[in-house]
Amino acid sequence: MPVQLKEIEEADINEVVSFHNLTYGEKRTPKQWVWEYKGNHPDSFVFTVIKDNNGIVGMQGMIPIYLNIRRKKCLSGKSENSLLNSKYRGGTLFKDLYDFAMSLCKSREMCCVWGFTSAVKVWRERLGFFVYEDIMSGSTLVLNWRRQISPILESKQDIARKIAKSVFFLLLRFYSSLSSSVYAFLKKKEKQFSAEQKLRSPGDVVALYERLRTDYADLVHIEQDKKYIDWRVFNNPNVEYATLFAYEHDLLRAYCYAALTSNGEAFLSDFTFESHEAGDFVLKTILATLRERKIASVHFVGNFKNPIIARVFELLGRHGFVMRKGFSPFVLKNISYEHEEHLRDIRNWYINGLWTEGYKM
Repeated sequence: MPVQLKEIEEADINEVVSFHNLTYGEKRTPKQWVWEYKGNHPDSFVFTVIKDNNGIVGMQGMIPIYLNIRRKKCLSGKSENSLLNSKYRGGTLFKDLYDFAMSLCKSREMCCVWGFTSAVKVWRERLGFFVYEDIMSGSTLVLNWRRQISPILESKQDIARKIAKSVFFLLLRFYSSLSSSVYAFLKKKEKQFSAEQKLRSPGDVVALYERLRTDYADLVHIEQDKKYIDWRVFNNPNVEYATLFAYEHDLLRAYCYAALTSNGEAFLSDFTFESHEAGDFVLKTILATLRERKIASVHFVGNFKNPIIARVFELLGRHGFVMRKGFSPFVLKNISYEHEEHLRDIRNWYINGLWTEGYKM
């Protein structure tokens, strides 16, 4: 049988998951695949495979995600699971597979496709994507330095490197405590906010972004309606989240989704606020919760070119978080959006950990 490019069928899911796990040494399940691709918009996902002699040797997926682009709800595709058996590399097979997937994205009326990858040369030169390198930065706060460095000290190998890393975390913890204390001493009296773990109304997050777009009209962000939040956060089978919503009277002013990992780390997958006062209240409250859970360190990742994300990094820095770089570049390809110059301006993209695949952040 010749090589076939086709859309995935139900009978292919087990083999696709096995192929992924064998390649990356993971233990994902078919149930997790169904959640990822069919859990939110089951009629809009794209997943293509290459079959040779009845076996799958390549795959490409596009997770359907609705974005809000200049106040308009637009369907997009998040590029994931780009994989080709090493025996089939070197020709045009992967590009053929990707082109096939893109044609299906167009037929499902996706406006664009985006993702994260370190293979920038392939995505730029062979697939025609815009590539944005060095826009994603991270910020880290050590909450429990003993738990942070204990795994490092257990091994007897590379003693010098481990001691240096231990000293780094000790200094980071000292800096974090000092910065937080200084900021707490200098800041003005807070407004009164109410901290809640659930939304009072399903449309509160949407309304918050409507107000943010008053000052940032060109903002590109995930459309977080009830269906999306339930799928990505509250009903996520892969990640446990600590959630916090800050209300001032009847208005949601800030919120945070903190992903908790099994190794004692936490990721602020989405930390969004309308004012510094609201953001400060949420951050202090969520950090107190994470300390109670004995979390060792807290991380945030975002597009620092975006002015709202830049505000987040600024506030995190006031509480002792330390910025760092070295994250995968962001890639983007327009399909049907009419104002490509707006789409290409990376300053408009409000990207944070919520834009990842949903298995860690």
